Amino acid sequence: MKMVQKQKKTPMTQIKSLLLSLFSTKVSGKKKLMVGAIVLYIISPIDFIPDFIPVAGYADDVILPILLIIANKLLSDNSGLETNKPIKEAEKVQ
Repeated sequence: MKMVQKQKKTPMTQIKSLLLSLFSTKVSGKKKLMVGAIVLYIISPIDFIPDFIPVAGYADDVILPILLIIANKLLSDNSGLETNKPIKEAEKVQ
């Protein structure tokens, strides 16, 4: 039981639920584009700022978890009572 709860909180399952929630009709187009761009940046194998640049190279890698949190907040920040609904529906599909 504990293993299943631990799996739901891994970054890969969060990215999967973000991708699945992009297909929800309840999410606006602007939010879909922003979250899609964030997910593409996270899973991209290309490092946009190389690590040999002293500070900016490693700051690029530190920003990735922050972007994942921002993407979760964008999809869960719906006005009304249906907060976090697209992500929860996507987690049910998994």
